[in-house]
Amino acid sequence: MLAVGVTLLVVIALVGVFAPRSGRAADGAPIAGPDRPVGPQTTASATPANPATPKKSPTDKPTKKANPDSKKAKVPATLPRSYRQADRSAAAKGKSGRRLSYSVHVQKGLPYDPDKTAAFIHQVLNDKRSWGRSGEARLRLVGKGKQTDFEIYLVTRNTTDRMCAPLRTQGKVSCYSHRGKVVLNADRWAYGAKSYRNQLTDYRRNLVNHEVGHALGYGHLDCPGKGKKAPIMMQQTKGLDGCKANPWPYPNAG
Repeated sequence: MLAVGVTLLVVIALVGVFAPRSGRAADGAPIAGPDRPVGPQTTASATPANPATPKKSPTDKPTKKANPDSKKAKVPATLPRSYRQADRSAAAKGKSGRRLSYSVHVQKGLPYDPDKTAAFIHQVLNDKRSWGRSGEARLRLVGKGKQTDFEIYLVTRNTTDRMCAPLRTQGKVSCYSHRGKVVLNADRWAYGAKSYRNQLTDYRRNLVNHEVGHALGYGHLDCPGKGKKAPIMMQQTKGLDGCKANPWPYPNAG
């Protein structure tokens, strides 16, 4: 009996020693506690230490519906890893904050025009409710041959997995890589997410603002309470947890 008892104690001790202590979230970001932001060097989508607190305003403007390429299109899972860069430039609209330049690239073979995609992204980022008009940053779109602070890529799900590695996007989500690339999964761009139902334009706005939020240094947040607007740094692609869908960092900004 004594031998059996000793054997059981040894087995229990070994289980404790070799039990896993960490891992990575299903969206490709390293697992972090609810109050622990994911830093820009470690997240698949990236982030400043304290995520944005929405500015208060007596009004909440409805989201406009205009968007090029708004119709759903079929996109392939795999394409050669070559890209078309948008050739257009656009000035930052913000008056304060860090001066940052970015470029937009679309994988060759996807049914999206690089210039139209870049125009949409720039409009989103420079909306009064977004990062570029909040005092957080002044975001300038630049064309070919210009120096950038980060790059935005719209690519297939398989290319997303390659560009985001070692973060595990599993062909389903997007990311911000530590190499200064915002990687937008074309499946999500084309088909949206259940959490946004048929609101594809607003989902795309959420996708752009969330991943660029990581590039600015913000980490993931949880739903603050049932019926409240989801923070932009909440992983809304995966669900809303009782919150309302929200594509903006500062939804009440006037």
